[in-house]
Amino acid sequence: MTTIPELHPDTTPGPVALTVHDLEGMTAFYRRVLGLNELVHEDGAAVLGTPEGTPLLALLGRPDAPVPAANATGLYHLAVVLPTRPDLARWFTHAFPLGIRLGQSDHYTHEAFYLHDPEGNGIEVYHDWPQEQWPFDRDTRRMTEGAARREDIRIRELLNTQDTDQVWTGAPDGTRMGHVHLKMADAGATHDFMARGLGLNITAQSPDMVFAAAGDYHHHVGNNAWRSRGGPTPQPGSRGLHHWTLQVPDAADLDRVTERLRAAGHDVTPLGRGVQARDPSGNRVVVVPGAAQVPDVLAALHA
Repeated sequence: MTTIPELHPDTTPGPVALTVHDLEGMTAFYRRVLGLNELVHEDGAAVLGTPEGTPLLALLGRPDAPVPAANATGLYHLAVVLPTRPDLARWFTHAFPLGIRLGQSDHYTHEAFYLHDPEGNGIEVYHDWPQEQWPFDRDTRRMTEGAARREDIRIRELLNTQDTDQVWTGAPDGTRMGHVHLKMADAGATHDFMARGLGLNITAQSPDMVFAAAGDYHHHVGNNAWRSRGGPTPQPGSRGLHHWTLQVPDAADLDRVTERLRAAGHDVTPLGRGVQARDPSGNRVVVVPGAAQVPDVLAALHA
């Protein structure tokens, strides 16, 4: 039997797309709170991203979109990673006076703040600690026991990293989608999809959690069943996750992912430059060669 190589270590998450009730209000929120630039706004959809034009978020407006069940699968949070710790400090200085409820945690791999958008979609904003500090076993490419610990962010220390003459003016160049965290129904089936289907490394797992990544990253995809174990897949067109994107380096890597998914028994269909599939919880992933561009995002939104 031929062994299909694992996912290329340079693979990264790309834009996350949401179906929303209030397109204008949600676009304004992400521009104001996360400082994303509006790259495209047409045909009932908006694509937002960085100053250099990298798409990070797509919003598909559907005023009649139903609300999923409380225990449904879908998005737990999308996670935007800022280039530096001072960038995170500037974002916090900007966001805190807005009156948004913020959670926070130092995970030892990364330092993160948590919030929700007006329609309840989870958001994480973070920066990575240097990799040599991570509680991560390079030989097994898995989190160590230390990764289960967490502590509060040292806010005063964080704020002291920013220059007094620099203020938040929006998401800086180099901002990217660091990971996506999904709600799953079944940990075993999700593990199989992530590892055997996509070819990701499983970096942490428990009966209710599966974290996976390409290469030596702490996680590019999180999955949990904390409130969705055995839960339903949202009906088509529901509010929340529309799809997430996985960016492989080139067309050859796309072919390998496609072959691997099909060999694992998953349906894969062409979509523009890439392909699309659904995990066992119904969460849709679009795989593209190279960095996703605005046309890729729009094609997936309207497919």
